[in-house]
Amino acid sequence: MKSHLRIPLVIAAAALAAPAAISQEAKPLKPFNQPPQVIVVTAAEFKFTPPVIHVKEGQNIQLQVTATDKTHGIRINPFPEGGGAGTPPGLEFLYGEDCYKLKKGETVKIELIGHTPGTYAFSCCKACGSGHKRMKGELIVDP
Repeated sequence: MKSHLRIPLVIAAAALAAPAAISQEAKPLKPFNQPPQVIVVTAAEFKFTPPVIHVKEGQNIQLQVTATDKTHGIRINPFPEGGGAGTPPGLEFLYGEDCYKLKKGETVKIELIGHTPGTYAFSCCKACGSGHKRMKGELIVDP
């Protein structure tokens, strides 16, 4: 007789749990929970390739940056160019690195989201030779 009582309770519990599962699926995923758009970047001979990177606002981006000739670095300014005092950062990084070290032949993955349209400068942040100061690029967040 006890076994007959268990079946309705199990069915009732499953019925109550089902709407919760459906409502969770209907919610949009947070950007860092979505698969990132992968962009391959190389650092070599005092330049980044590509030097200008366009991304969509709100899209999860993964930059896969590889130094091919020697050790370099990359620092991406989280504040848009032309922002005034008190301007909040427009880029959100999954990890809080300031300067990513790029050892020759190794790939560093930088995951970020552009929340504010604008142009964000990036540059080499490890002294890499005579052309170090020219090693720059732009990440442009498009609306």
